[in-house]
Amino acid sequence: MKKNVKLFGRNVMLLVAIVACETNNFEDDPILVSDRKLMYNGMIKSYNNEMVLKWDNAIGLAIDNLSPPPPESRAYAMVTLAIHDALNNIVPKYEPYALDNSLVNPKDIPKKKIAQIADAAVAQAAHDVLVIVAPGWKLNADDLLVECLSKIEDSEFKEKGIKIGEEAAAAILEKRQKDLRPMFTSSTQGTLPGEYRSYMPWTIANLPIWPANAVYAPDWGNVEPFGITSGKQFRPGPPYPINSPEYASDYEEVKLLGCNDCPDRTQEQLDLGAFFIENSPSAMNRLARLLAVGDKLNGFETARLLALTHMVQADAHISLFEAKYYYNSWRPITAIREGENDGNNNTAGDTNWNIPQRPEVRVTPPTPSYPSSHAANGGAAAELFKLFFGKDKKSFTIESISLPGTKRSYKSFSQLADEISLSRIYIGYHFRQDIIEGKKMGRQLSKFVFENNLRELP
Repeated sequence: MKKNVKLFGRNVMLLVAIVACETNNFEDDPILVSDRKLMYNGMIKSYNNEMVLKWDNAIGLAIDNLSPPPPESRAYAMVTLAIHDALNNIVPKYEPYALDNSLVNPKDIPKKKIAQIADAAVAQAAHDVLVIVAPGWKLNADDLLVECLSKIEDSEFKEKGIKIGEEAAAAILEKRQKDLRPMFTSSTQGTLPGEYRSYMPWTIANLPIWPANAVYAPDWGNVEPFGITSGKQFRPGPPYPINSPEYASDYEEVKLLGCNDCPDRTQEQLDLGAFFIENSPSAMNRLARLLAVGDKLNGFETARLLALTHMVQADAHISLFEAKYYYNSWRPITAIREGENDGNNNTAGDTNWNIPQRPEVRVTPPTPSYPSSHAANGGAAAELFKLFFGKDKKSFTIESISLPGTKRSYKSFSQLADEISLSRIYIGYHFRQDIIEGKKMGRQLSKFVFENNLRELP
């Protein structure tokens, strides 16, 4: 009798096991799911960031400061998002941007093979987007891809990685294919105090590059953002009225500190202005890379940091251009030369006023003044880094393309954002309200992007 009971018990257990396999209950077992997640996390942590950083550096070599900031920010965002999506379609750790990973199952990837499949995916994804956004660098990108793939052992995992990389790039390119091309166009000149009007060299046509009375990318604010809902989502309130005391105060400040050979501006302030002349996406990319190396982030973490960095840089430019052309405010160079005609008794004009005339300082950009793009991009980066690393206080040292051989050291991300903002006054590009509202706008949109995009999967 006991033997029969034992046999019956064994048969029941066998039947339960068979039914469990057939109904796939193992997949829903919380203990097994937890074990798999631990295993996958171990796989992710074992993957270093060398290949991600190699291709991020390639983006910089291909595009840094070779175009105005809006298309540069778009290119950086597209390539880094392709890298991020490629990795997260191997092992789904974070939400993707364009290539869905909800059905991806990495159970057949051995931990020791993660580098093969991931390196191949990163290299292929980055290459395929980079040759589209920077066609002039195609031969270099082709050579780099061959170099990277040749160092990966031939295997089914390498081939699978290449395929995933191709799919990630294709998804990004399809998603962004309707983005408009930023161009110079001729603008209707303002006539009332405070309204934007052109200044040299933009008043005279330089065909085929720009027409007479040129402005740059007036429709960029209509481009679909990468992480926020629309270009006007964080549009600030209006600038100060021209006849207000607040405007007069900002006017006097930039007149005294942003002019050529200003006696009230220190050499340190002028150097600060020149240091941050370079395009923000390029500068913030190098900082993100520096932080990734310093904090020893793995490849997945590094890809996410870079992708988020450039999502907020791109969205800051889209948002800023939307606000700039919505308010259409004049630049200090116009305001001060027209100071006697602005209706404010507290703004003494100077028809010969000019920004600093030194090689590093570009002419005032052909876009409306309010709010400041650089301030927004600096604020956006500072907020993103604070949220990503969980703290604002962090020591780091950066260099500048626009002022070679010079370094600046910081103890917090907020300190960096403040200096980027102030630099625009010292070179005569912006009023103080421009930088205050720009920085605030950048921080707001960055927080939204971080909290709603590329989040860790449950």
